[in-house]
Amino acid sequence: MTSETREARYSRGLELLRRIGGAYFDNPVVDLSEIFADFTRLTVEFPYGDVLSRPGMDIPVRQLCTVSMLLANGNAQPQLRFHISGFLNSGGKPDEIVELLFLSTAILGFPATVNAIGLVRSIFAERELEFLPIEPETGDGTGRGSSGRQMLERVLAGDAESYFKRFSDAAPDLAQLSIEIEFGDALSRAGLDHKVKLLAVIGMLSASGNRADALRLHLEGALANGVTREEIIELFIQLSVYCGFPAAVNAMAVAQSVFADGARPLRFDYPVRDKSESRTDRLERGSTLLAKSSAASGDAVVRSFEDIAPDLGRMIVEHSYGEVFSRGGIDLKTRELSACAALAAIGSATMETPLRVHINAALNVGAGQDEIVETLLNLAPYVGYPAVQQAIGIAAEEFARGERSPQ
Repeated sequence: MTSETREARYSRGLELLRRIGGAYFDNPVVDLSEIFADFTRLTVEFPYGDVLSRPGMDIPVRQLCTVSMLLANGNAQPQLRFHISGFLNSGGKPDEIVELLFLSTAILGFPATVNAIGLVRSIFAERELEFLPIEPETGDGTGRGSSGRQMLERVLAGDAESYFKRFSDAAPDLAQLSIEIEFGDALSRAGLDHKVKLLAVIGMLSASGNRADALRLHLEGALANGVTREEIIELFIQLSVYCGFPAAVNAMAVAQSVFADGARPLRFDYPVRDKSESRTDRLERGSTLLAKSSAASGDAVVRSFEDIAPDLGRMIVEHSYGEVFSRGGIDLKTRELSACAALAAIGSATMETPLRVHINAALNVGAGQDEIVETLLNLAPYVGYPAVQQAIGIAAEEFARGERSPQ
């Protein structure tokens, strides 16, 4: 491609952009061209003419990987919306996008997923798609440990035992939840092609940054499951477009190490409990806690996802509130303050609405406005003042909206 003219690269990129972007494919280009002509040309030439048009991966798979990377970004909602539509324009199926969001709950957390659900819902409505919601899982949920162990053994390779050892001695419950939730509830779902699922997880991990150990295990597992080196390399070349060259170079370094080591069998010897608590019990406890902290109904949360995937709403209530927030060890006020701190520290656009929810939840369970402000102010040396200014600005809006007096 380096010997081609810019005109040829631009022409090829524009044609691919037309395929992905649909009827209004050139709107972003036109909007930028009057002032940023060179940047506009580069936007077509490089991502579409040089990278996405490469022959190493099908366009729908590329689009799903792009969506995975943008979900991890958390600050690129217009681009995320564009590429979800682009996935559908290039032949992808609506239910595959929804299944991708189940993956993101485990790899990226619920805020990124919930934010994307709103985009998916509006895209489906604009297209007047007659979408049938993803059917809820059947069964009582007590066997997810076994299914999680089976999926872990299917998708990972290499020394997973050492990876789990880093945290399992200090937090054995985290190891169990990782197996049951990450691998049992999320990755074991059958709605995505297995290889595509593996590539999507690699895309999320590499776009998130600082996930080298988990990325290595998933890269080794992908190779063991038939993903080729060439497909992995293509994924990371594409990563350079959507997350920058530093992220791509770091991911390539992990891949280079994996390629050099060759195929390694899975090493993982960790006991999995034979029977988990039932879904009904987890959901009931989560609903009770949700009502106490956020004055919200668990049933209403589940119903709010009925048009897309009721199980996503159930997982929020059952897992976030029924299994994590309901734990002992620290009181509920401290949990809510820590949630506020975590969301503010991430500071992405996808975290703003959850931050508002947890600021109000903290107030509901006895935190004073001054405690919330001090919790957020304490972040300044670690995440910088702009992030804290943003978070406290949101808190001030919620204080005023609730018309609460300082405690």
